Amino acid sequence: MGRALDGYEAAVDLLHSVAPRQLLRDDQEFLLSRVVGLGAAAAACAVRRGRPGLAVGLLEQGRGVILSHAFDADSDLTRLRETAPGLAARFEELRDALDTATVGEPLPEEGPPGRASRADQRQRLAEEWRNLTDRIRAEHPGLGLLRPVREWDERELRATAAAGPVVLVNVSPYGSDALIVTEHAIDAVPLPGLDPRTTERRRRAFENALVRIETPGISRRQSQRAQQVVRATLAWLWQEVTDPVLDRLPGATRVWWSPGGLLGTLPLHAATPADGGPGALDRVVSSYTPTLRALHHARLRAARPAGAGTLVVSVPEPAGQAPLPGARSEAGHLARLIPGATLLADASATHTAVATALHHHAYAHFACHALGDVQRPSGSRLVLHDHRERPLTVRDLARLRLPSVRLAYLSACATLRTSPELADEAVHIVSAFQMAGFPHVVGSLWHVDDAIGAEVALRVYEELNTGDGTLDVSRTAEALHRAVRTLRDTYPETPSLWACQVHAGP
Repeated sequence: MGRALDGYEAAVDLLHSVAPRQLLRDDQEFLLSRVVGLGAAAAACAVRRGRPGLAVGLLEQGRGVILSHAFDADSDLTRLRETAPGLAARFEELRDALDTATVGEPLPEEGPPGRASRADQRQRLAEEWRNLTDRIRAEHPGLGLLRPVREWDERELRATAAAGPVVLVNVSPYGSDALIVTEHAIDAVPLPGLDPRTTERRRRAFENALVRIETPGISRRQSQRAQQVVRATLAWLWQEVTDPVLDRLPGATRVWWSPGGLLGTLPLHAATPADGGPGALDRVVSSYTPTLRALHHARLRAARPAGAGTLVVSVPEPAGQAPLPGARSEAGHLARLIPGATLLADASATHTAVATALHHHAYAHFACHALGDVQRPSGSRLVLHDHRERPLTVRDLARLRLPSVRLAYLSACATLRTSPELADEAVHIVSAFQMAGFPHVVGSLWHVDDAIGAEVALRVYEELNTGDGTLDVSRTAEALHRAVRTLRDTYPETPSLWACQVHAGP
């Protein structure tokens, strides 16, 4: 077992070389899909060796490789600008050049005769980036910039849980566990009923039930049966994951879940006992984070100076999609509720207009459809007015640099949907907004009913609204939690209506 752990450590340390920065984003995703499960297996091995702290580091290094590229490129450079402005300027210049070269759509590899190919240009930029970051780390070690999570000591890992426990749920053929990180310790809770085969079977049954519920013309009896599958899934999550974890956290009122893998699309925050007793919603306020590193960076971003202004985007009648009759009234209500809000609706809600407006508003609300692309997750997109000609994709959002933003509220469908092969990478619309700079994001695990989505959004904004055009986003998770609990109490037998919306961030 000791030699196996040594091998896993070496493999995980090499994982970032599988998808280096100079590759196009689609190529990075393809290559990472080929090594899915490596971090999970390494973490399971470390737990079996009695080293839960190492397991957390291995799991963190094995998840979110593409996310870590974005977070490295958005490191807090304030102190570096003060001590070495030239290095900081070059860092930002290379960061933006790499983003342009690798995050954009694939381009022909060969240019005119005598000019370097696109691949050669990306390779050169990546080499300059490595040299520059090595120099920054060597000359300014106190900054802590660009340091892999595996180099964090256990005290630094625990510091990410200062505001409440972070629970990394790991599903592996070699044993599944919940790695609970608190400010005092890192513990592993065995989850023997969470084997990969059972988890996959439960996930497929759950997703098939949601498809049946959303199918037009479904009979009442078929809908009730599908809702029964959803309830059974919530009961299974409670029994196998949430209850064992919360039993180890007596008195906890706030928890961050980091499920990943096969559990990435399942609602741990809404897990409920089969007998209808108190569940997760009655015990804790839940948020999600793809990795500890993502949560750490979200907190850094939340501490930056905030911008101002609210952007409301509404596309109630998108081309080629079902109409959203509640989107227009939802957007209008928000525009009236929040002083000075900017409304982009219908034909005004284009790719260019929205992308430009995001740079000038701290808060952004989207009342529209979203389409997840499981074949090419970076192609997942928000459905704007011109989505057929110029979609606003995960790729586009990830390229944005929005240092003063605070909250993106996605009153849209399935904004956390991604490919099962890339579940550990969290390549979806919610993470794209986080990469763009939003510390707080509200998204959905599956389709949001039009009327229910509007009701939840209005409840949340009424609680966050300060009356002067700003929002107290520090209370986003709590506000969403209360809105969801109210819905659950109103529709206890229909969890598909209230268990889908989640908060990501600090």
